[in-house]
Amino acid sequence: MHIPYCAAKCPYCDFNSIAGRDAEHQDYVEALICEVRRLPRGPYRTVFIGGGTPTLLSPGLLARFCSAVRDHIDLTPDYEWTCEANPGSADAERFQVLAEHGVNRFSLGIQSTHDHHLKFLGRVHDHRQAEVALDLARSIVPRVSADLIMGLPGQTIAELDADLALYRRHELGHASVYHLTYEPGTEFHARRSRGELADIEADESRRQFIHVWEGLESLGLNLYETSNFSRKGEESRHNLAYWTRRDYQAAGAGAVSTVERKRLTRLKHSGQYIQAIRAGEPAIAKTERLTDAEILREAWMLGLRLANGVSIAELEELGDRSSRWRVRADALIGAGILWEDTGRLGLTKTGRPVQDEVTIYLLP
Repeated sequence: MHIPYCAAKCPYCDFNSIAGRDAEHQDYVEALICEVRRLPRGPYRTVFIGGGTPTLLSPGLLARFCSAVRDHIDLTPDYEWTCEANPGSADAERFQVLAEHGVNRFSLGIQSTHDHHLKFLGRVHDHRQAEVALDLARSIVPRVSADLIMGLPGQTIAELDADLALYRRHELGHASVYHLTYEPGTEFHARRSRGELADIEADESRRQFIHVWEGLESLGLNLYETSNFSRKGEESRHNLAYWTRRDYQAAGAGAVSTVERKRLTRLKHSGQYIQAIRAGEPAIAKTERLTDAEILREAWMLGLRLANGVSIAELEELGDRSSRWRVRADALIGAGILWEDTGRLGLTKTGRPVQDEVTIYLLP
């Protein structure tokens, strides 16, 4: 369920997010509730409120929204309900409202513990607010994740170590660590095109990734997906559903659902989304029917993201016989880039930094 509003648009962000439309919040929440009520009741194993910045909504709107969701959908007894939050708009009242209505996991966009990096990234919080937000979150829900960004211009290993210490201080069970990328349509992409920004060297990128990986492992957080680390049992079950290609429903501007091979993308513009829902329309901008070839490609791409790799039997079921890719895979296994065990193929620690190249090499 997507909340697109932010206090400011970060210059690296290519998500469907907007700033400066506070007056639209109530109309959007009512439209979002209306769309949620059109969905099947479930039961659902996981729920995710993402953004944007969901905690930018007032406590009253959060209560209205979550109460309506809870009234409509059924949840399994062991459900996971995550809400994203940013330290600049997170407070005890908002966290408490969310928890009282069923949210049991927070994902906080910390990004860095260094104020000069936060300023560069366009974040509206500082490191002190991040520490306070994590303490609050940990006191209210049982599971908390924090996001970090690596690969920043001038970022040092010592700074990354200070970032990693955040997970020890707050006894966090989950980390999402992303490499800075210059996505088309973002301010950073335009600045790179003008020569004002540049990618860090590939060797330095690999060094940082391995350092972060090993640092999190030393804290008991193991990689289970390319950008995600957790203690055993604290994986994001919602995101694992995407990576293992389970069906999922969705609601909100720009939100995407996939059910029985049918992929629906909602209108991205919040005003157009509100107007369509008010008119009783589905607010769908794009409808796709996934082909066998597309499903196979996703099985490879998503499977190689996971620490436990892709199932060879599943590939066979999807029509991709091992005779097509066996020679290439064996060469990668010999080079220490891939492993094969108990009917699965996966990337080694050496192979993980070149995941994209390996995936393209193995795709049909």
